[in-house]
Amino acid sequence: MRAVGLLRYGGPEVLRVVELPTPHAGPGEVRIRVRAAAVNPADTLIRAGMTPVRLRGSDPLLPGQDIAGVIDEVGSGGQWCTRPG
Repeated sequence: MRAVGLLRYGGPEVLRVVELPTPHAGPGEVRIRVRAAAVNPADTLIRAGMTPVRLRGSDPLLPGQDIAGVIDEVGSGGQWCTRPG
């Protein structure tokens, strides 16, 4: 999976495209195949280090509040959605 993430706080220059293992939906979760994304003002605050969201070691932080896409996997116990699509 490709994502835009950061390993340190700063301006737009700290953002990098990163390759990560494909995630799977856990219990009560869904996985969404993202078709469109936008930058939310909260994302810029996270990137700048101005929120309680903190970096964790060498794992990239993946800001992203606004997305649109299609559910392509449903975890066990997903009560509000019973099938992909």
